[in-house]
Amino acid sequence: MEIFLTILSLALAIVCVILIAKILIMKKATKEIKEQFSKLIQGNTNALINISCSDKDISALACSLNAKISELREKELTYINGDKELKSAITNVAHDIRTPLTAICGYVDMLKDESDHSKIDKYLAIISQRATALKTLSEELFKYSVATNTNPEKTPEPEKIDVNSLLQETLFSFYTKFCERGIVPKISACESAVLRVTNKNSLIRIFSNIIENAIKYSDGDFSVNIQEDGIIRFSNTAHNLNNVDVAKLFDRFFTVENGKYSTGLGLSIAKQLTKQLGGDISAEYNNNALTIVLKI
Repeated sequence: MEIFLTILSLALAIVCVILIAKILIMKKATKEIKEQFSKLIQGNTNALINISCSDKDISALACSLNAKISELREKELTYINGDKELKSAITNVAHDIRTPLTAICGYVDMLKDESDHSKIDKYLAIISQRATALKTLSEELFKYSVATNTNPEKTPEPEKIDVNSLLQETLFSFYTKFCERGIVPKISACESAVLRVTNKNSLIRIFSNIIENAIKYSDGDFSVNIQEDGIIRFSNTAHNLNNVDVAKLFDRFFTVENGKYSTGLGLSIAKQLTKQLGGDISAEYNNNALTIVLKI
């Protein structure tokens, strides 16, 4: 009996030593986590928490904290980039609004002391032109604010539509503008329907913005190709572009040099709406031909 009690006491002592050792190791690990976490939150380092303990629960805690730290860094980077974009957007909008407004005010002052009817007509035409530019900018800003609104309560319910037919209907609606530019569009469409459950109005806006952009900057041609897998390619010749310009086409307020009175929001809106629909949009530039690739 005494031998049994001795063995039991020895076993309990060993268990206690093991438990104490484990508690000390875990205490050290939690201290490491606390110290490293404080440094990582306050600093600008990309490092993560690294512990010396191999305990699975402590390791799981460290992994969970590392995941949250990475998530916080991504959100911080998004916020910083968004803040820069917002400041740049405000600067661009202020410039785009100030320029035509300054011209309007200047020509209005000149009209006050002008008696020559030919000059009056000329000044009024310029004022009308600048006012139209302001109206276009305000409308595009409104469209952009609507496009970036992700409030689910205001998002129309998706419906089953034939993308092929909708694209051709949208193209036909630009018949007059094509004629004004002397462009004869080449349409290559698959025979079968391309069915998607999506937002019809958003898709029409995407098509319209891409087509308007092509009409505005094309050197005189335009072609569209839609495949059965839903990939649509809008192409036009544009000698005035380069790869640097093409990389910025979807940026807010970006316009190429000949985009006079353009707001630079059309393709940005198209990109935003495409993302909301779960699609993808990109630009390619080869042999002086710009191609907008839309995947629905």
